[in-house]
Amino acid sequence: MELKRLFRVLMGVAVAAVLAAPVSPIFAKEASKALYTTTIEQYPSPKLADVEGREYKILFDPAKVSPDMATAFKDLWGKVRSAAAKQGFTVTEKEKSPLAIEFSTKEYFDTKDQALWSKGYLIRITTRYKDGKPAEAVAVTVKSILEDAEKTLKVPLKVVGGDKAKTEAEENVGFGPDGMLRGYVEKGSTFSVPRAALGKFTLGDFARFMPELAAVGLPAGTTLETTRAYSYRIRPGAVVLPGTEPCGVSMEAWSRTEGGPPFLYDFSFGYSDLDFYAVAETHTAGEQFMEKVLKSELASLTSADSGKWGGSKVRQMMNRPIPVAAAAAAPKAAAGKAADPKAPVVFITSPTPPVDPLDAKYGVASPPAYIKHYEADKTGKVLLNPYLQVASKDFPAVIDAKNAPYNWVIDSVGNVTIIPEAAHPYGRTYPKGFFRPEDQSQRKPGTRENYGHVSSLGGAPGRISGEILYDKDTNTWVLNNKSGRYTKHNVDRTPEQLVNAATLIREVVDPGKTPWGQVAFLLEYCSEEMKTALLKSPQIQYDDPATKARPHLIVMEGGVSTFKPETMPKVAVTAPVAPVTAATAPAVPQPAAAPAGPAKPKKAKAAQNDDPS
Repeated sequence: MELKRLFRVLMGVAVAAVLAAPVSPIFAKEASKALYTTTIEQYPSPKLADVEGREYKILFDPAKVSPDMATAFKDLWGKVRSAAAKQGFTVTEKEKSPLAIEFSTKEYFDTKDQALWSKGYLIRITTRYKDGKPAEAVAVTVKSILEDAEKTLKVPLKVVGGDKAKTEAEENVGFGPDGMLRGYVEKGSTFSVPRAALGKFTLGDFARFMPELAAVGLPAGTTLETTRAYSYRIRPGAVVLPGTEPCGVSMEAWSRTEGGPPFLYDFSFGYSDLDFYAVAETHTAGEQFMEKVLKSELASLTSADSGKWGGSKVRQMMNRPIPVAAAAAAPKAAAGKAADPKAPVVFITSPTPPVDPLDAKYGVASPPAYIKHYEADKTGKVLLNPYLQVASKDFPAVIDAKNAPYNWVIDSVGNVTIIPEAAHPYGRTYPKGFFRPEDQSQRKPGTRENYGHVSSLGGAPGRISGEILYDKDTNTWVLNNKSGRYTKHNVDRTPEQLVNAATLIREVVDPGKTPWGQVAFLLEYCSEEMKTALLKSPQIQYDDPATKARPHLIVMEGGVSTFKPETMPKVAVTAPVAPVTAATAPAVPQPAAAPAGPAKPKKAKAAQNDDPS
C-alpha cells in the first residue's frame, strides 16, 4: 500500500512537470487567430458596413489601487503609459488638465426581471454635472445587441422628437473568461431631452421618443426600475495606432453611492468613422495593445472576475455575466449545434466558444485576485508547488496528517489539485511575526511564506478553492472554501459549489486512516450579498458566538471517504464509486478511526487555517 501511495505522489510530480510551462500570472491562454479575422470570416463584406469602428475595454480592481480616487487614476494612467512604452506603443497625454475628473450619473432602466435586457434592449440616462449642479437636459441612449450581429444592425432605433439625435454602431472588444479577446457588435441611438419630458420613466414614456419600444411585447404602462451608477471619469490622452487618428482614452470609476468607494475602474480606447473591412492594420494594433500592454504587463491590476464581464461595466453592475450561448459571431464551421430558435435572446454577439458548463458546478474559472511578490520568478513565471498532485480516480491524491494543511483548487477543466503548504524557496520567515493586510490579521512569530493556491495552477485561472485541514480534536479532515485568490473575490462562489467540490475530493483523494469531517462554507470568503443573505439563516455558526466571529455554514457532515483503492482501474474490482451528497454519506465500511462527530464549539476555528499563504 505504501508503495502504491509513493507511485501516486510521483505521478502527481510528473503531472506538475508537464504543467510547468510558462504562463501569464493572470491569463493562461493566448489567442491563436486575430479576433477581427474571425469576425470578418463570419460576417464578410458588406454585412458590417454600418460598423464604423471599435472600442477596446478592460476592468481594473479597486482593491489593487489607492483608495484615493485621484491618486488611483494618476497611478493607473502612469502604469499604462509605462507599459505601453515598454512594448513599443505610443500613448500621448493631453497638455491641459489630463487628470481632471468629470462627474455624471448613469441610470439604467429595465423591469424587475430585466425583460428588456432579455429582448436585446438597454435603456440608459446620463446626467452630467457642472459646478455640482445637474444639467437640465439628459442624454438618453437606447442600445440593441442581439445574438446575431446582422440582426443588431437591422434594428431601427429611430428617434422621434429628441434633440441632437445620432445613431452609430461599433464592435466592443474585451477579454472573456478564458483570457482571450472576444467582441460583440453594438448599435445605439442617443438623443437629448429635458428630464421632465420622460414623465414617470415608464416604458411608454421612453416609447414616445423611440416608438419601436412599444412593440417589444410589454404594456406601455410597464414600470421600469432604476439602477444608478455614479461615474467619475478622466480623459487623459490617447493611444496612437496606425491608420487612424489618435484613439481617445477614457478611464472611469463607478460607485453605487455619491462619493462612495468605487466598485470598479475601467480603461477604454477606440476609433470610429472607418471602413471596418479596410483597416486590418488598425485592428491588429488595437488587439496587440490589449494583449501586450493590458494583458501581459498590467494583468495583476485587473479585477479577479474581469473576464466574466468581458470588460463591460454595466454587466458587472447588473450582475449579468457573459451568457452561455455566446458564439454567434464565430465561424459557422466551428459553430457546432445550431441555437434553439425558442431560446431567449442573449445580450452579446461574441465570436468565442460557449462558456464552460462547469461554471455552474464549480464557479467560473477566474484569474487569481493577486499574486504575492515571492511567488513568481524574475521572468514573471509563477512557480509550481513541487508536491502538486492532480487527483483523479485513476491516480488519486494522497494526504497525510503529518503534512497538513493542504490547499485545493478546482482547475478550468474540472480537476482538483492538491498541494501542501510547504515553505516557498523565495519566501521569508518573520521572527517577530507580521500584519497580513488581506485579512487584517496579526501573524505569530516564526511565520514563514509558503506556497499558496496559485502555485497549484502556475497562476492560471481557477474555480472554487479552499483548504483541507487536520482537526486533532475529532481526528478528521475538515474542508472549507478559504482562498483569497480564487474564492473570496468572485461573486459567483456558492455553498452548492463547495458541496460539489467536496464530493469530488472525497471521490479522488485518499485520506489514509483519517476520515472526512465537516465541510464549512466561510462567509468571509463569499460575496457581500450572499453573506448578508446567509447571515439570516438559523444554521449559521460562529467560532465565538459572543462576538459572532468567523461566521460559517456547515454544508456537509463528516463521513468516510468514497475513495476505495480496490475500485481503481488497475485492480480487478471496478465497481463505480458512489457519490456523496450533502445530506448523506455512502454506506461503506468505516475506517479504523471513529467518524466525525459534531464540531466542538471551542475548536470551531479548525474550519480555517491562519497560514499566510
